[in-house]
Amino acid sequence: MAEEKKDNFLLIVGVMAAISITGVVLLKSRETEHLKQAGPTSVEKEAQLLEKRTDFNNVLE
Repeated sequence: MAEEKKDNFLLIVGVMAAISITGVVLLKSRETEHLKQAGPTSVEKEAQLLEKRTDFNNVLE
């Protein structure tokens, strides 16, 4: 009797798809995590930060 070689192609594709989907779901859940840690901001605080910002637009007229 001839032994048939088992084709694992579909198994490999399925495992890779599951890993990819799991990775995307984990990364999407952590995507905005840093925004929650920042806390509330006020217009005054943002204005103070913008005043300290240096403009590096080197356009000479």
